[in-house]
Amino acid sequence: MKLILKEYLASLREREELDAILPDLLSQMGLNVIISPTRGVPEYGVDIAAVGSFKGKEEKVYLFSVKSGDLTRAHWDSGDQALRPSLNDIKDVFIENRIPEQHKDKPIVIGICFGGDMPSSMVDRVVSYTKSNTTKCIAYEIWNGDVLASFVSEYLLSGSLLPWDRQSSLMRKSLALIEEPIVSSRHFCELVRLILENDTDKKIVKSLIQLNLVLWIFFSWCRDEENLEAAYISAEYSLLLAWDSAKKFPRKTTVKSAFENFLKTYHTISDAYLEKSIFPFVDKKHAISQLVSAPCSISINLKLFDILGRLTIKGQWLLFELSELYKKDVSKKYESEEQKAIKKQLRKVKGAINQLVINNPLLLSPYKDEHAIELAMALHLLYQDNNDDGFAESWLDAVVDRVTFSFITNGMYPTNLHSYEQLLEHRNKDKTDSSYKESVTKASILYPTLTILCELYGREEAAKQLEAFSSEHLKHCTLQYWYPNEASEEHVFSGTDQHGVATTDFPINGKAALEHVEEESQYSNFFWELSAVKQGYLPLVLMACRHYRYPVPFNLLFPERLKANNREVDKT
Repeated sequence: MKLILKEYLASLREREELDAILPDLLSQMGLNVIISPTRGVPEYGVDIAAVGSFKGKEEKVYLFSVKSGDLTRAHWDSGDQALRPSLNDIKDVFIENRIPEQHKDKPIVIGICFGGDMPSSMVDRVVSYTKSNTTKCIAYEIWNGDVLASFVSEYLLSGSLLPWDRQSSLMRKSLALIEEPIVSSRHFCELVRLILENDTDKKIVKSLIQLNLVLWIFFSWCRDEENLEAAYISAEYSLLLAWDSAKKFPRKTTVKSAFENFLKTYHTISDAYLEKSIFPFVDKKHAISQLVSAPCSISINLKLFDILGRLTIKGQWLLFELSELYKKDVSKKYESEEQKAIKKQLRKVKGAINQLVINNPLLLSPYKDEHAIELAMALHLLYQDNNDDGFAESWLDAVVDRVTFSFITNGMYPTNLHSYEQLLEHRNKDKTDSSYKESVTKASILYPTLTILCELYGREEAAKQLEAFSSEHLKHCTLQYWYPNEASEEHVFSGTDQHGVATTDFPINGKAALEHVEEESQYSNFFWELSAVKQGYLPLVLMACRHYRYPVPFNLLFPERLKANNREVDKT
């Protein structure tokens, strides 16, 4: 496993990857980190600075200049980010001006840190430089991939990356089967469960760090193979289980810090997936549909709604982060650079949703009733900005028109079937058989969801169309919706058992439906008591709903009623 760990370290980029691991490593080694990587601040060659001692040695000041990959001649001499100029800046500027007064009398170690190897052609250059610049007070140490892998294994993982044979076997299987994403991610998800099982107060931080590292390794291999599907699936599941463990220790800052680092890894993987696999193709007609490389429209339909869900989850995270920043901004006069960056990324995600739907018309025709989950999350996201109303309203109208028309004409109407094989069989069935038709549409969350969305967006004609369709064609169907209950906290993030409550007799009438939701939200108010909502990670609940296929709680949508009323005033 040390070889795997070394390959992982060598694959890390300098910024926000390799330099993100080192502070945790140094802290675990007993050092006190006094400078962490910061963008926009002059570093004078120092990426990370720490003070302390380990293995019984005297206390020293450690100044690290970090580079990614192998230490080549280009890394050593060429460009603004080259290592040799950085080492000169440390020696000539940083040591003189930036070391705190209380540490100036301590010996100094300048660390040349890189995740890969040093080619033989570079050894003489580096040795010559370090010898000529070593003084009584300044020494040099080379922390290459081998040294880092040993330190990570010893200090972060207590001697072994994966101490059990079962864990090591699952990791190897995951890496070997990256070209088969479903199988690969299945092995990795089993590994996640083993790492996090029986977590205690003392084990949880180590387990989260260990899980973060193995996920990084898995992601780096997927990135090298240019196949990020398995990494995305595994990251989503890992984050949900990581929270299910971390939530038990809400007052431990070390647990919160370890979870925050894990959340950053999830976002890195999610961003990499979207940038490589989705954003470059959404603006081209039928491009995503063609890239699915599926034998029939059923596979394409299922994958398109899966991609829509992934885009929407990213948008929901960005929307939540932006909302939290605005809450903290007391002045509300100027937008910070962070707020501007998030707004720009959010516009990109919403633009991608727009283009995905326009260029892939199968997204107007959900084949599964549970596709209500993706539609609810996406249209809720778009509802937050009036500028998105035109597209969102036309999309909603089209979906209502398609699902009612396909049912009446016995086309590929939404059903309660789940698997691809069941849908394939359904396509070849005699859909004029009323008993069969009723058996595969015996319950629905889709029509209640569309009814509420029509009311929120003020789509009166679409709402009337749904109401007339329901009264004529859905008398056999149990129109229902789901809300969290007291058991949801235990199972919502782990998916270990069913939970929540369902309400039936859902009225397919806009105003009556909204009143129904308001009443149920008051009685079933457990959504706001979920740990992720209370502790500031609300999008985790939406991720769990999408991953385990639970409806989006209307508790989240209900606060929009006030906005809906305001819009009615604006339009008059």
